[in-house]
Amino acid sequence: MVKLLVVAGATGMQGSGVIDALATNPDWKIRGLTRSTNSDKAKGLSDRGIEMVSADMDDEDSLLNAFIGANAIFAVTDFYEPFATGIGPEKAMQIEYERGLKLARAAAKTKTLEFYFWSTLPAANDLTNGEVKVPHFDAKAAVDAYIKNDIALNSKTIFLLTGFYASNFNYPPFTPVYSKPAAKYILALPARSSSYLPSLGSVNNIGITVSGLLQLPYPKSASCPTGGRYVHVTTGKYQIQDYFSKWAMVAGKGKLQVLSVPFEHFEALHGVWGTELGLMVKFWEVAGPPRMWGTVGEGDIMVDSRDLDGVKENLVSAEDVWSKVDWSQF
Repeated sequence: MVKLLVVAGATGMQGSGVIDALATNPDWKIRGLTRSTNSDKAKGLSDRGIEMVSADMDDEDSLLNAFIGANAIFAVTDFYEPFATGIGPEKAMQIEYERGLKLARAAAKTKTLEFYFWSTLPAANDLTNGEVKVPHFDAKAAVDAYIKNDIALNSKTIFLLTGFYASNFNYPPFTPVYSKPAAKYILALPARSSSYLPSLGSVNNIGITVSGLLQLPYPKSASCPTGGRYVHVTTGKYQIQDYFSKWAMVAGKGKLQVLSVPFEHFEALHGVWGTELGLMVKFWEVAGPPRMWGTVGEGDIMVDSRDLDGVKENLVSAEDVWSKVDWSQF
């Protein structure tokens, strides 16, 4: 019997990756959700045979209709979409949180649902005892808490903890600059270069993980009746200096040095984006492993994607992503 997977945010990076991972699987039919089925991305998915349906994360009724018949749902929210309008982090957090609740409530009312995949991030404020609040982390983590308070939905939920995208070099706060006098690339970050970052590798690893878990369910030995079942989607941990040095090596750019700068200097360089992304980097430093990939709820458990059969053999590392990019114009 063919089952139905509904992908919220189907035209986004994560949603597209989930679709790519399962589009040729004959056991699953895919329904993609998007605000506009007339967009070029939506039409491209339709041309591939994906059923595209109009739904709005601000409209719970539209989500309920779009989820009809779903056996599995992949859900993700986008903090940066409202944040980019200039409304500020607190308002963007509230919008993301409310969208996450609407997705969860609609999923909870879907009678056919077997699996709910919620793409989330660490609860930075709680994990650092209030020292570092990261708005685009903590909004998602607040949705985690809501889901775990719904016993029925929580029993069907797998929380996917994601990390640093290999493609983030496209964003100015993470774009190294070349210094002719120093004869090397320089990247200024508001943390010690010896701090660790969680490498997601390819964003498609999220879809690869969803696909693997639909074929081989979450390990029974890691059942979690009271807390959340988490999967850390990762290809490894790196010291920040090592991570960016590996990029320079793969990209053929020679040497790269990460400079640790005061947080306020990073903010001055990159404005509100520097504040938001700088808080993420500061969280990595303050929390440190293993808390930076961890959970905070009582009874929560976590497995590593690199330990999952059907997943680990398909993960794409950051180095693999970089090796396929033409860096000549960088």
